[in-house]
Amino acid sequence: MRGGRRAVFTSMLFAAMAAATFSAASLGILAPFIIDDLGITRAALGVVIAVINIAGALLSPIAGRVTDRVGGKAAIVALFLAAASTFVLFGIAPGYLVLLLGAIVGGFSQASANPSTNKLIVEDLPVGQRGVVTGIKQSGVQAGIFLGGLIVPSIAVTLGWRSAYLIVAAFPAVLALISLWVIPAAATTPEERRVRTRGSLPPAIGWLAGYGFLMGFSGAVTFLVPLFAVEAVGLDPRAAGLAAAVIGLFAVAGRILWSRYAEDTGAFRRSLATMAGLSVAAAVVFWLSSSVAAWLIWPAAVLIALGSSSWNSVGMLAVMAEVGALTTGRASGIVLFGFLTGLGIATPLFGAIVDSTGSYDVMWLLSAAAAATAIVVVALWRRSVV
Repeated sequence: MRGGRRAVFTSMLFAAMAAATFSAASLGILAPFIIDDLGITRAALGVVIAVINIAGALLSPIAGRVTDRVGGKAAIVALFLAAASTFVLFGIAPGYLVLLLGAIVGGFSQASANPSTNKLIVEDLPVGQRGVVTGIKQSGVQAGIFLGGLIVPSIAVTLGWRSAYLIVAAFPAVLALISLWVIPAAATTPEERRVRTRGSLPPAIGWLAGYGFLMGFSGAVTFLVPLFAVEAVGLDPRAAGLAAAVIGLFAVAGRILWSRYAEDTGAFRRSLATMAGLSVAAAVVFWLSSSVAAWLIWPAAVLIALGSSSWNSVGMLAVMAEVGALTTGRASGIVLFGFLTGLGIATPLFGAIVDSTGSYDVMWLLSAAAAATAIVVVALWRRSVV
């Protein structure tokens, strides 16, 4: 693939990851506005985020199989259309039930994110050229959070949170049309894909799914960072949005650098264990920011960005290394199932804990414990393959 075409190709993958995953992050970024306007609790908003993640988890294995059959191009177009529909539903929601409907649609786009983009990478790029592209496309998630945390709260202050969602919806709608033109079609025929996508997957996919569950559980705290920054640290909503933006900004760099390092060295397990360790440290420093010094929220944001917010780049690259092109979608869907299940369980749990205790301390403890357990999973996985 030539340089110019690769740049366009990579940009579309980057945009797809941002569009597919921003629905859950946007609810955290706009939480103060949504809670005040609709009169719902933190736990109720956490349930909406959980619905996105649980729907995404349940749909991920299906989305993976469908992606293997229809090809990456069709899957990515459907992803953009689902993302646009999600933001429109959020923006016009008269109450809680429509938020939940938007969350279900958002779960579909989230479920399609990694299967479709990973499929396109293995269809179009040889081994040795996938690391940086994978890191860049995975950083689209965090770039979306960074730009959202930086821009969307200001739009909400000026025009209202509903208008902010409708403005955001225009971007994936346009990208759906562009992707029809610039994304290459699959080299294999539908008949070939139907015949050759059966069979078992390697054990590494199960270990990656278990690790993903724990890192999703640990990393669910990122959705509540803006509220934590306002309520426990004492920042105003715009500064709280900036904390989310810092996580996004540093995770962009983290995902690119981690994936390049992992592909160059083959150190997938070591990288994943290190990122889990950084997540443990992040939970501790976040906790200290509310009890010792408010400025600690900024290094904590960097640590979580390089930890639980970056693991997906190495995890998805490991999936590509373990399976062939024809089963990449299915394998990606299974790993994504584990990750989104962890997110889906932890998000409402953390919201309920904060509502009932009036404190974020238990949340940070559980986040640290899950990340520490992820290190153990990597150690056991390593032992099982030696």
